[in-house]
Amino acid sequence: MTATQPAPAAPPTDAPTSIFDPTLRSVTIGLLALVFLGAFEALALTTVMPAIAADLDGTAWYAMAFTVTMGSGIATLAFAGALADRRGPALPLGLGVALQAAGLVGAALAPTMTAFLLARVLQGVGAGLAVVALYVVANRAFPAALHTKIFAAFATAWLLPSMVGPLAAGTIEQLWGWRWVFGAALVVLALATVALRPVLLPRTVAAPSDPSDALGDLSSAPGTGVPPWPRRAIAVSVLLAVLVIAVNAVAETPGAWRLLGVLGLIAVLVALRPLVPVGTLRARAGLPAPIAMRGLAFAAFAGAEIYVPRLLVEERHLTPTQAGLALSLAGVAWCLASGAQGRWEQRLPLRPTLTTGAALIATGTASAVGVATLDLPWWVLMAGWTLVGTGMGTIYPRLTTVALGQAPAGQDGFVSSALQTVDNVGAAAALAASAIVFATVGAVSVTAGYAACFLLSTAAATLALLVTTRVRPGPNPHETGSHASDPD
Repeated sequence: MTATQPAPAAPPTDAPTSIFDPTLRSVTIGLLALVFLGAFEALALTTVMPAIAADLDGTAWYAMAFTVTMGSGIATLAFAGALADRRGPALPLGLGVALQAAGLVGAALAPTMTAFLLARVLQGVGAGLAVVALYVVANRAFPAALHTKIFAAFATAWLLPSMVGPLAAGTIEQLWGWRWVFGAALVVLALATVALRPVLLPRTVAAPSDPSDALGDLSSAPGTGVPPWPRRAIAVSVLLAVLVIAVNAVAETPGAWRLLGVLGLIAVLVALRPLVPVGTLRARAGLPAPIAMRGLAFAAFAGAEIYVPRLLVEERHLTPTQAGLALSLAGVAWCLASGAQGRWEQRLPLRPTLTTGAALIATGTASAVGVATLDLPWWVLMAGWTLVGTGMGTIYPRLTTVALGQAPAGQDGFVSSALQTVDNVGAAAALAASAIVFATVGAVSVTAGYAACFLLSTAAATLALLVTTRVRPGPNPHETGSHASDPD
């Protein structure tokens, strides 16, 4: 802070200091329950999908059960952000919860694989609407001093299902059948809905002198006027979803089809431009930089993650349970690092923190290259992937806080949508690129195939490390009156 800048106003003495403050507790529980549901549903499906495919005679559509949900979610992100900016987060959140409920019921009752896939589309649309609204609610309902804490809590809520979700889903499937797994998810969704009543059914805003209304007015963000509908961005998001599904579908096909996959990846990057702030693909300093860095980091993580247990099982001859320990260690490390950021944010300067986190991710993925090519022991990969989890947990809540803190007035829905878009597209593009590389290089040498995939992730992590120099804390545009680029 320079000598000419006024000191920031001290927060009100009665402002909440904990995300579980009585005025915020219900909303916090509801938000965390939705995050928990997303993780549980994803992990549970992975566990019971073999039984579903066998029961519904849908083995040929096995992978599509995952990709249609991802694609339909991407298709709704721009619409969800625009709706939150125009009408507040309650409407997209309510629609998202309702569609997720319909999808869970449809999946539980599906008589055929076609019906099951349609239910998965409903779940994806609902999740896309809800996750954007979830971040907008967090940004508007919680004081700025608690933003990193609530985003760090999201990581914990995501970790818990990774520890108990597969076991719980497997147990439910064995005792009562796979359909009841979706029933269990529906119970979690119902609990989240009850807890989120203050958001879904907002009351009249209390007078400014009344400090008891900690949630304030979530119906609109500060600013002037109503932002226009980004029709082009909404249309492009649907096209992007189709491209993502198509690219992943052809990624592992032989011959010329892989070339189409490469061309599809280029088309995905082009289609991404209208859905993020101008300058994001160049990682321009300011608002675009933290969004770009988050997409690169998640691409590095997702592109390598699926090959870590595969290498440990196929090349180091560990059991699947032993190999899965690498993913569990990374998940725990992610959670602990996020918790540290939420607790000690004020003591940890932004740029050194982001630099350290990105360096940990790059070091961890590079260790995977060493294990693949230099015949290093398996525990090196375990330790390296733990570093990756630590790095992700270090940067994620801080990048989210920085990006939403720089969202211009009335556009935190757009920024939330952009964050979710780069996460999903980064992961999908990285998975497709890794599949193409592994299928191509691995045909010559399996070891070289693993190394090439991990090198791709190391390159993405290195780019994220370079972007840290362009990420900077800035004044909240809600207060300064600055304007972002037109999301359209």
